[in-house]
Amino acid sequence: MANAKDLVRKLGNKEDSRKKEYQRASEWPKCFIAGCPLPTTIKADNCTCTHHYRQFGYEAECTTEAIKEFLPYIRKYGEMLRWNVRVWREREPQIMGWPVLPATKEEMDRPTMYLNRLKIFIDKGIKSRAEEIYTNSI
Repeated sequence: MANAKDLVRKLGNKEDSRKKEYQRASEWPKCFIAGCPLPTTIKADNCTCTHHYRQFGYEAECTTEAIKEFLPYIRKYGEMLRWNVRVWREREPQIMGWPVLPATKEEMDRPTMYLNRLKIFIDKGIKSRAEEIYTNSI
């Protein structure tokens, strides 16, 4: 039969294993490309964000600059993902009057539609801005 010390030691090991689990959660570091502020979303040979997947050299640098320009929109999108129905209702006039990408009444009734459109706006904007930076520098 196990004594009290052994039982306490086993409990300590469980706490250590929980700490290790939380440490493993941080195995998704920042994007591998230098200067990119986004977290890793793709684990391949190099851990990158979706925008930098299979990009290297100057092309990746241009994408990083475009991401930095769109960072306020990316952060706002991340914040909006966590809003509940009450917050969507409170912010309806602001979102519908936003000059960058105003929402429609239908999208305010179904916020997922607006979030999808905002994500597409961000992704296309980053891609086109990166291409513009690349083209103008050549």
